Amino acid sequence: MANELIDKEFYKLKNGIMHEHFKDFAYKWNENRIYCAKVTKEGEYQWIRWNENKGYDLNDVKRGDIIMLTKMHPKRNRTLDKIYYRVISRRKDRLVCEWAHDDVIYTTYRKALKAPLPRVQDIKEIIK
Repeated sequence: MANELIDKEFYKLKNGIMHEHFKDFAYKWNENRIYCAKVTKEGEYQWIRWNENKGYDLNDVKRGDIIMLTKMHPKRNRTLDKIYYRVISRRKDRLVCEWAHDDVIYTTYRKALKAPLPRVQDIKEIIK
């Protein structure tokens, strides 16, 4: 059996809005700042703001898109942690993201782009 690091995360959506933080990317007062963005094909960021009473508005996000999350120092402009998620499944009520594939963690946009998108049949087995 191959030793493969493939990690997927499931998030609930309500009308396209995610009311929970991405795992390990929760905002902590005076410890960090969290920024989320959808990365366009040109490599530019479309920032997704967190509204305390709403959450992340992910209505624009679809299968194959890449989301970047960064954790910043609370007072200085220094990155504490950064990761890219690849959206492998999107429904009205659920978002399935992949942050690693074949021992490669998506720490750069290029790594997230290079990873193959799983087949629909594979995703259906994962979701069961």
